[in-house]
Amino acid sequence: MATLHELGGFHQLAAPTPPGSDAVPWSQVLAEPALAARITDVRAALATGSGLPVEDVDPKVAVSATQVGLASRLWSVALASAVLHEHVPDVSAANLVASLVHRGSVPLGLDDPQRWYAARSLDQAVAAIDRLVVRGSLAELNRACAQVGRTPERVLLSNATSSLVGAARVLARLRPAAGPGAWELARALLRLPEVARGGGLRDPGTLPDGVGGPLERADEAFLRTGCCVFYRLPRHGLCPDCVIAERRPELVTPAH
Repeated sequence: MATLHELGGFHQLAAPTPPGSDAVPWSQVLAEPALAARITDVRAALATGSGLPVEDVDPKVAVSATQVGLASRLWSVALASAVLHEHVPDVSAANLVASLVHRGSVPLGLDDPQRWYAARSLDQAVAAIDRLVVRGSLAELNRACAQVGRTPERVLLSNATSSLVGAARVLARLRPAAGPGAWELARALLRLPEVARGGGLRDPGTLPDGVGGPLERADEAFLRTGCCVFYRLPRHGLCPDCVIAERRPELVTPAH
């Protein structure tokens, strides 16, 4: 837990949760009234950041941003734990907790912090993350956002897969020695059928300049099967890994 805390950002995991915290079970976080309120808060934050009236922010952009934030936390915790410690905490929907509100005191936490699963081999790590995240807490998040936010499945699946690549990229940057392991695990997870529905690896030579999310090697890039719709915000072009970017490269915001 201390190692995850040191990584900061989306790696924060409260285990155990502080006494008197506002954390509730994952099912309550994703229940319609709570998730709708969270999306409304995110929409207001996007409006403030973009200098727009809140009614001018497309609600689907807020749904997308809400889902990406939570998905990135799930992937970041699972990948870092598996790569750095060869164990994965039980981040299944049944054991996961979080603040009921956006920017609450517990972004992500565990009801029972003693439940961990071995990830001493690549196969073990993939199996654990597939069960706990892909077919567990992440699947529930996607279903809830599709229902409450009325957002197409393709948007949510591609958001989730892109968030996996982003989590590997951040871990490799923060802990360079762990980079090869992070990318090896990410590639293996990208081969899972449900994850592959959101995007996959491409040869950069087949893509226009500036298109494709960077990975570990120069001969590989990531391209989504959907769009996060963030381009609907002012001054926000297409992401390099966007499905639209291949045919509209002139609209891509350069990666940094």
